[in-house]
Amino acid sequence: MKAVEAVALAIFVLAALIAVIRIVRRSTLGDRAVAFDLLTAIMTCALLVAAARSDDGLPLDLALLLGLIGFLTAITVARFIESRAGEEQ
Repeated sequence: MKAVEAVALAIFVLAALIAVIRIVRRSTLGDRAVAFDLLTAIMTCALLVAAARSDDGLPLDLALLLGLIGFLTAITVARFIESRAGEEQ
């Protein structure tokens, strides 16, 4: 089971690296917002795998908190993009 968890964490690291590259590249604000939301989801999944590896409950709390912050950030950025598009018209 430890090998499966290690492979899962390695895949999450690779996916997070790809998401960071997408954020850093010059792209639209919407693309960056989606990539950042993807990055928070990847980090949440990695925390859940870390919680499965250990008997500690702290990674579960951190995953819940990160999921909540990621959701609120996605809503805030979406409203910002919507208001910005309304001003341009």
